[in-house]
Amino acid sequence: MDVYVARQAIFDINKEVIAYEVLFRNNNIDNEFISIKNVNPTLDVIRNSFFVIGINKITGGKKAFVNFDEELIKSEIIERFSKDHLAVEVLESVKPDYVIIDCCRRLKEKRYIIALDDFSYNEQFDKLMKYIDIIKVDFLVTKGKERKEIISKIKNTNINIKFLAEKVETEEEYREALSYGYSYFQGYFFCRPVIISGRDVSGYKFTYMNLINELNKETVNIEVVEALVKSDVFLSYKLLKEANSAYHYIKRKIVSIRDAIMIIGINELKRWIFIITLKQIGENNIDELVRMSLIRASFMEVVSKKFHLDIPAFDAFLTGIFSLIHVLLKMPIEKILIDLPISSDVKDALLGKNNIILELLELTIEYEKGNWIEVNKLIKKFELNEEFVGNCYLNSLINLKILEEI
Repeated sequence: MDVYVARQAIFDINKEVIAYEVLFRNNNIDNEFISIKNVNPTLDVIRNSFFVIGINKITGGKKAFVNFDEELIKSEIIERFSKDHLAVEVLESVKPDYVIIDCCRRLKEKRYIIALDDFSYNEQFDKLMKYIDIIKVDFLVTKGKERKEIISKIKNTNINIKFLAEKVETEEEYREALSYGYSYFQGYFFCRPVIISGRDVSGYKFTYMNLINELNKETVNIEVVEALVKSDVFLSYKLLKEANSAYHYIKRKIVSIRDAIMIIGINELKRWIFIITLKQIGENNIDELVRMSLIRASFMEVVSKKFHLDIPAFDAFLTGIFSLIHVLLKMPIEKILIDLPISSDVKDALLGKNNIILELLELTIEYEKGNWIEVNKLIKKFELNEEFVGNCYLNSLINLKILEEI
C-alpha cells in the first residue's frame, strides 16, 4: 500500500529553507487536507513520516513541524521523538489549560521547538507564552493592522518569540511581513506543498501478530510485550488512551506502557489487540464489514457466556472477529489462517468444519440476515431462550460503539 505526506518549506529572511511543515495527505492527487472518518491525521503523518518513508527523506535533516491536537499533546507521545527531528506545532483548537501549559513546560525543558499555529491574540495564552518559540500568523485571515499588532502584544510577554507568516501568497505580503519584523515565511509565494510517497509494507501488522503470539504463550514475558507495543506509535497511543479511560477508574494519570499493560491485563489486552488488528486490516475497506465483524464477535461472546455453552468465550469472540477477514483481505481463508495464532477449534469453524463454534457462527449470521426459521431451529438446538438471544443481539449493537472507539 502506498502512503503519502506533503511537506511545505519554511523560509528565513534570506529565503533559505530552515524547516518543513509535514502535512497529512491520503493520496497523490488531491494536494490538500481531506478529513477521513476515524483517522487522526497527526498519527498518520508520524507513522508515514518516521516509520514508512523516513523523516530524513522528507526533510533532508531539517526539523519537521507537525501539528498536534490537545489529546496528543497530553498523551506525551511527542517525547518518543527526537527534538532534533521534530518541532511541535500546537493547533489553534488547543485550549491552554494548566495541563497543556505543564506539557509545554516539560517539552521546553527538553529543548523541543514549540510553535502556535494560526494564532490570533487572546490573553488566556499569556501564561503559555514563556514556553513558546514561534507564533504562526495566517496571512489569509488577518489584515495589515492585526498582523503588526500581534507582534507588539506578544513581545510584552516573551521578547524572544519569533513570528512566522504563513499562507503568504504574494511578494507584497512577503515584504509587508518583513517590514513588521516576521522572521520566518511559508506559503504559495515561495512554494506549494510537495507530496512524497512511500510503500507501506504493513510492518505494523507483523508487530501485532508477534504481540498476539507472545500473549498466547503460557508464560507471557511482559518485557517483550512492552517492547513490541513501544515499537508502534499508534499502538502506544491507543494503549495509553485506553488505560486512562474512565472505564478503568484509575485516579492517577498513566504515562508508562508497562503500567498500561498491567492495568488492562493480559486477557483484555489480547482481546483489544485482535480488535485493533481487524480495524487496521480493514482501514482501506468498507466500514460496514468491520462493523459486522465486531457485532458478530460481541454477540457470539455474550451468548457463549450467558448460556454456558461448551465454548471458551474468547474463542467465540475471535470467530466473530475473523469471520469476514477473507473478504477484507481479499485472500483465501485457508492462506490467512496459516499464520493466525488462534485455536484449532476457531480455525475449524472459520474453515466451515462442523463444530459447536461454527453452529454459533451460523446462528449469528442467520440472525444478521433475519432468517427467523433457521434462527429458531438453531435456538432450539442450543436450548436457548429466544427473547434472551434477541437481547444479546441488541446488546452487541450497543457494544459496537465501545468497540469502534478502541
